[in-house]
Amino acid sequence: MRILICGSIAYDNIMVFPGRFREHILPEQIHILNVSFLVPELRREFGGCAGNIAYNLRLLGSDPLVMGTVGGRRFPAVS
Repeated sequence: MRILICGSIAYDNIMVFPGRFREHILPEQIHILNVSFLVPELRREFGGCAGNIAYNLRLLGSDPLVMGTVGGRRFPAVS
């Protein structure tokens, strides 16, 4: 059965952080938590709400169909 997914199609910026956040958060200083982390790698993948839902449905064995708008200045590689 095909499932129609209507929604946004966008780029997802995925930051790769080696290790675990708990290695850098000090429990005794949680009241002054700084959430700035240096990431050595940044990936840009297709995603958006509809794109992410369709991707996961496909992993579950479904056959999704995505409907949304793409193109223009934000998607120069596609337009």
